[in-house]
Amino acid sequence: MTRLKARPAIGRRAAIAGAGSLLAFPAIHANAQTSGVALVIGNSKYAWEAQLPNVRRDAPDIAKHFQSLGLKTDLVQDAGRDAMNRAFEKFGAAANGANFAAFYFAGHGATWGRETYLVPVDADLSSPSTVQNLVTSLAPGKATRGAANRLFVYDNCRNNPADGWRQLEAERNAVIAYTSEGQRGGAAGAPNSLVLFSTAPGRIALDGPAGQNSPFAASFLRQFNDASVDLQSLSSRLRRDLLITTQGRQVLFDRNNYAAPFSINGSPRPGSAAVGGARWGGDPSRIIELSKAYAYAQENGLPLPPGLIAHRASGGSRDSQKVGSFQYVRKSALGVDPALLIVMSVEEQQSAEVIVSLKGRFNAKTQKLEGGSIWRYVTARIVGDRLEFVPRDGGERTMFDWRDANSGNFSVLNENAGGNKTLGSSVRFTRLDG
Repeated sequence: MTRLKARPAIGRRAAIAGAGSLLAFPAIHANAQTSGVALVIGNSKYAWEAQLPNVRRDAPDIAKHFQSLGLKTDLVQDAGRDAMNRAFEKFGAAANGANFAAFYFAGHGATWGRETYLVPVDADLSSPSTVQNLVTSLAPGKATRGAANRLFVYDNCRNNPADGWRQLEAERNAVIAYTSEGQRGGAAGAPNSLVLFSTAPGRIALDGPAGQNSPFAASFLRQFNDASVDLQSLSSRLRRDLLITTQGRQVLFDRNNYAAPFSINGSPRPGSAAVGGARWGGDPSRIIELSKAYAYAQENGLPLPPGLIAHRASGGSRDSQKVGSFQYVRKSALGVDPALLIVMSVEEQQSAEVIVSLKGRFNAKTQKLEGGSIWRYVTARIVGDRLEFVPRDGGERTMFDWRDANSGNFSVLNENAGGNKTLGSSVRFTRLDG
């Protein structure tokens, strides 16, 4: 993971390999409680990496809060692979027949192929065989098949931290996220299950300042300050809160298999801010609501995850005009279709976090878009008044050139096997929100 500090991101996480420790918090009796069980795993002391101090705070805070909700909770810290597997066995036995089972993991995560893995403290990510020593994110789902309702939360990176040797593959495979996210993670399509990934496939999760909860853990805890929490709508509220907290830099991914609302009891934390009051130390006027973008997406059948906001750059930034939502059309062999660009945040004259929603379905075999509708989350380069990116599937280079604060030209640059480049036809884009 990476620590959140001002705008630049710097690395974080812990020292010596530790043995797994399993302990149960004493029951905290509330006036109204949710019946069920929970398991929290917090790995911070890795043999191959620097300490993750925020995890040492996050995991106990989450476990104590689960207890306050009425869940019989086990906390496991600094666990190797064997200790994690034993914890899942115990968790599975406790979850059998339970009305509700919750799992939370904080620590290092990695992606091999299209699968997200949880990293034990004794794992060494220096070779391809490492994957055999990791714990699949499917493990909690398999352990809790006997529970009626389930929540799985993964606050970990989803790249590969092993000196980048598999990083490019992780990023390219992330292109599948918008069509099959969750199929190979957590609940694996089981009914009455909500899976929350703190960050997008191929991305890091931010840590926040030392001595505080990670941005995701803090946002997650804030969601339970109300008397009742509906799991069916939790991801939308959490995605918004997290984007505010991280200034538009971390996007929650989720898989929700609840066909109807399912509520659990909340438990306000003393001194905790309300859900709408995310602590991010900035000016609320820099938050851009995306009401027109959502209306445009709904009108044109474009997919868009709920809870998105954009975050304006600081005053005086020459790139401020790029933040917000913009409509345009996309021309291809499939025809002319409406499309949507959302620039959620910018780094001055460096990069931008971008979501693009358009018609098309990615074909992994042909590496092309075909039919249907998709949305992508990418980091784009800022070059003068241009914003450009190449999708992680290695497709055409996409370019947005601003004429003024509210409009510009969209175009693509195609390159064939012989190295020849052709500029696709240019169309105008115009601002919706901002």
